[in-house]
Amino acid sequence: MDFTLNDEIKKDIINNLNIKIGNDINLDNVAEIQSDLLDKRKHLENCLHAASDVVPTKLTSAIKKAELNSKQIEKIREKMAVMVKKVETYMTKTQPLMTELDKRFSAIHRLEEVLVYFQSYARVEELSNQMKYCKDDEQLVSLYGEVKNMCNRYQNTHWNTYVKEYTHYWHNVLKDNLIRHYEDILKTLKWPFTSASEHSQVPKEVLNKFSNLTRYLFLIREPKDMVAEAVSGDFTKDQDPCLPVKVLLKPLKKRFTFHFTGSRQTARIDRPEWFLTQTLTWIKDHQNFVMNNVQPIADKLEILNVNAVEEFNAGLIALAAERLHTVLAIYHTQSSKGEIVDVDAAFAHAVDETLGFHKELMTITDNEINNVLSVLTKAETFVRWLSVEKKYALAKMDETLDSEQWIEPVAGGAGAAVGALLWVPRGADWFVSLLKTIEDRYAILPQPGHRLQFLELQLELIEEWRVRLTQLLSAAAAALKTESFLVTGLHPLIAIINTAHHTRTVLLQWAHCLHYLQLHYYRHQFQHFTQQQHRDDESESSTSSDDDEEDTDEDNTKQEEEEVDENMTLNDVEERAKKLALNEVIRRNSMLETSQYDITSPITNLAVAEPLVDEDLEEAGVFGDAPALLAHLRDAGVAALAEHILLEFKGTIRHYKKQKWHAMLTMEERALSVSGALCGPLAALCARVASAQLVLAPPLAAHLRAHLAARVDDHVYEEVVLESWFNTGGSLQFTHDVQRNLVPAFAPPNKNASQLNLLPKLNDACKLLNMDYGDARRIRTEIVKQPDEAVISLNDQGIMHIPPNEALRILNQRTDLCNTSSPSSVMDLF
Repeated sequence: MDFTLNDEIKKDIINNLNIKIGNDINLDNVAEIQSDLLDKRKHLENCLHAASDVVPTKLTSAIKKAELNSKQIEKIREKMAVMVKKVETYMTKTQPLMTELDKRFSAIHRLEEVLVYFQSYARVEELSNQMKYCKDDEQLVSLYGEVKNMCNRYQNTHWNTYVKEYTHYWHNVLKDNLIRHYEDILKTLKWPFTSASEHSQVPKEVLNKFSNLTRYLFLIREPKDMVAEAVSGDFTKDQDPCLPVKVLLKPLKKRFTFHFTGSRQTARIDRPEWFLTQTLTWIKDHQNFVMNNVQPIADKLEILNVNAVEEFNAGLIALAAERLHTVLAIYHTQSSKGEIVDVDAAFAHAVDETLGFHKELMTITDNEINNVLSVLTKAETFVRWLSVEKKYALAKMDETLDSEQWIEPVAGGAGAAVGALLWVPRGADWFVSLLKTIEDRYAILPQPGHRLQFLELQLELIEEWRVRLTQLLSAAAAALKTESFLVTGLHPLIAIINTAHHTRTVLLQWAHCLHYLQLHYYRHQFQHFTQQQHRDDESESSTSSDDDEEDTDEDNTKQEEEEVDENMTLNDVEERAKKLALNEVIRRNSMLETSQYDITSPITNLAVAEPLVDEDLEEAGVFGDAPALLAHLRDAGVAALAEHILLEFKGTIRHYKKQKWHAMLTMEERALSVSGALCGPLAALCARVASAQLVLAPPLAAHLRAHLAARVDDHVYEEVVLESWFNTGGSLQFTHDVQRNLVPAFAPPNKNASQLNLLPKLNDACKLLNMDYGDARRIRTEIVKQPDEAVISLNDQGIMHIPPNEALRILNQRTDLCNTSSPSSVMDLF
């Protein structure tokens, strides 16, 4: 037979031969390899012959076994069919018997239930009789616990009602008995304590009895579904203290009622601090005892949802809240009767004491209990609180501005601190303190809606403050005189400018703090929430017609996109506002913008207030346009101050304008000095700028210098440069006056005047006046023939603030460039 080998087998054979023969040139191993291969072939042939003889025998045996198994399977199937028929016959015969047995077993089960039912009645009667004659409190409590556990066996049945009545009866019996013993122990403990150190000397036996009775009172608690809702006041309806705490509060309630209600001297309605202070004292004196002797027993019994200390404190605070509510209600009635001289003052005093009570309570209990604050946030009381805050704030505002001391610096005098802000007026500091005080008062209110109403009050006060400052600004600007800034003491105009600037700066800083960011985002979310609620109400009240169905189908996609916002509750809105505020604080802290409130950059017209753009509104945050209005007031004051200084400068510079710049002698630069006609106006200008710089805020002083520099630049350029002829000597003198005198006069402190371009037009004019003759003629010709390209040439010379037509005029007024085409009147100047 011919066999074909594939390439891989051929490669394997060749590799094996190469390994065995290797480098043997004589081929000595060939005979041995041949014999091995022949032996392997014979072995394989023998295996094949043996397999061909054995396989038929094994196949025959396997077939016989398979046939035998098939026959056995058929027999088993026949037997199974017979058994199934027998079973069906048996089930048919026994079915009536099974039915009868089921009925009898059901009857037996019902009888057993009835027996257990009647036995439970008997057990209740037995337990009741045992409790009736039992004298041991421990055993009584144990028996009562068994009765109480039986209440849960049958629900919504007469038996359940029967057992509950027994349970309630024995609960009252045990409660009265245990409370009587408990009160005796409390008398032994000298409860209530008159000082926090009294209970530290209690005998151990008394404490053991107290602990046992406390444990019994915990154990006889009724199930929640059996406790009847007691009629209580607005501030105690949510409270259900445990039984031991109720007993502990009982004598304190008696003392509170005795001292702070009725006609006793300690119950004066104008002294709420008396009962508030006493409440704090009781909490301090007793909460440690409750924590150490009552709460551990509840923990040991594994009673859930019991915090004895909080329940005890809440009970005392509820007493104070009820009394405070009564006192504030009396204020409302007394205001109409006139029995109290100043009801608003009494109301404000009560609010102050309440807020102080809440803050001290937070430090004592380390827990937020808002019962007292809820008294202040009731609708009628809260509205009056807002009105009283506004009334006293406006009255104090008028009183402050009527005083002559409001313009004095807050850090002035011998006690001024080093590095203090000497420019902040007392009035500005007082107003900021007022806003901060109001913030501290309402920041602890739990409801953000109440905080937003106080924020609106703050915005109203800021607007009232701005209006009053505007009125004072008009009067101060009209009262400006020549010697206003040369005498000692602050001028009201300076104080108004500083006040507006300080108030605005503080508002912008506050806008980025967490408190106001939360209010800002909450107001935004609340407005969105309210609008959504209005849209939902309108959609519910409106009926959709068949023609409108297609439109509503188109809007389904948008409604699904807004589904998250529509389903938000007020609590969700508040939580979202807090998260957004925290994210905004983190974002602003990461940006590190240090020059956020720097207003040193000059503006073109300080008298005009530009409207806030979106970015500025975002910076102002919750304060809206209040910072912009204050900036307008500040800028108007700076404009009035600058105009007053400029009027004097313009009035005294006439002689400087009339100098004969065309006939001056040419001198060396080091021999030049300031023009005599400029000395007086410049000295007066520098004196007033220096005087204003000492009393203005540093950013405003820089702002004033920049504004004055721009105005002086325009005035001297228009009145001197454009109206005068210059020879070489006049050009040198004018350049010396500008660069060595005018520019340094407006340079900020610690800055090199040569590096600042404070008078751009005058500097460019000096470049034109001192330009080389050839360059000047070339540029003049270029301006006349090619005005567009002349702009590029002027820019190449560093002249960027003078237009080509004015540059041509200045060049034509250089005496060295004048020609026969010049007006004949020019020669008359010589």
